[in-house]
Amino acid sequence: MYAKSGLRSRLILPSALAFAAISGFFVARFPVRPELAIVSAIFVLVFAWPSYSAVVRWLGVRRGVRLLVILGVYALVLETVAVKTGVPYGRFSYGPKIGKLLFDAVPWTVPFSWTPLVLWALTLSRGRIFIAGGLLVAVDLCLDPGAVAQGFWSYGAGGAYFAVPFSNFVGWMLSGTLGAWFGRSVDWREAPAEVRTSGLLSITFWTSVCLNMSLWVPGLVGVALIVGSLFTPKKT
Repeated sequence: MYAKSGLRSRLILPSALAFAAISGFFVARFPVRPELAIVSAIFVLVFAWPSYSAVVRWLGVRRGVRLLVILGVYALVLETVAVKTGVPYGRFSYGPKIGKLLFDAVPWTVPFSWTPLVLWALTLSRGRIFIAGGLLVAVDLCLDPGAVAQGFWSYGAGGAYFAVPFSNFVGWMLSGTLGAWFGRSVDWREAPAEVRTSGLLSITFWTSVCLNMSLWVPGLVGVALIVGSLFTPKKT
C-alpha cells in the first residue's frame, strides 16, 4: 500500500506538467476567444491551487493566508497603477481573455497568476530577494512574448523583444524584487517542494505556448527555467 502511495506521489508532478504543456499546445493552436475568458480564469485558479495549499499547510492558516493576501493585493495594486500610468512596465493594456477587468484596468485573476511566480522565485532563490527578482525577469522573458502573441495583453508602442519593450523587464525587476521583499518574514530555505509547483506549472504552460508558436528564444528560456527548477535541490 505504501509503495503504491509513493508511486502516485511521484507521478503527480510529471502528470501536472504534462497537462500544462498539453494545455499550452492547444492554446497556441486554438487561441482563446474572449467569450471563453472564464475558461482561462479557471485554469489560472487550478494552476494556483497547489502552491496556495502548500503554503497554508507549511505556514499554517493564519500566516499562510496572510502572506497570500499581501502578495495578491500587492499584485492587484501594482498592475492597476501600471495600466493607469505606464509605471513601471511601460504603457500596456489587458485584453478580455483572462477575466473581467477590475477598476477598468486589471483582470481579477492577476493576484492568482502573479503570486505563484513569486512563491516559485522565493523558494528557488531560498529567500534571496534580488535573486528572486532576477528569476522573475527570466520568467517574463518567456511569459510575456507568449501572452502578447495570444492577445492577453499588449504594449501600445510595441517593443524590440517579440513586441515587448525593454522597460517591461526593468519593471519586472523592480516589482519582482519588491514583491519578494514582502515575503521576507518567511524562512524560504525551509519551504517544501510543493510551494514552487504552481509557478512551475505556469512556466511550463507558457513555454509550451511559445514553442508551439515558433517563439524559439522565449521557449528555450522557459525550458532552461523548467530544468533548473526541477533539478535544484529542494526540501521535501
